[in-house]
Amino acid sequence: MIFLYPLILTLVFELAAAYVMGVRSRHSFLIIFLANCFTNPLLNISISLLPAQAVMRNLIIYCIFEPVVILSEFLIYRYDLEEDIPPFRLSLILNLASVLGGLLWLSIF
Repeated sequence: MIFLYPLILTLVFELAAAYVMGVRSRHSFLIIFLANCFTNPLLNISISLLPAQAVMRNLIIYCIFEPVVILSEFLIYRYDLEEDIPPFRLSLILNLASVLGGLLWLSIF
């Protein structure tokens, strides 16, 4: 249940960003939804395994874990998306929207 909250936030931010970027196909939205349902829990489990006091915790999260998520989602989008948007650009921008949206959300609430 603890991983449901970040997943819901990620889905809200990434699906909204996808719409803003011009994604319109239901199939594409489903692929983005499913890709995030796969990568987000894995990311959050990986983060939870890091020591809470790790000096380089944020560096590991943003320089190792997030690029792996971006690459994973790019590979999924490359094979299954029905949009004219380059899959790597889409993955990068959606994940940027999710990270920035999450940081903003945490700073407000």
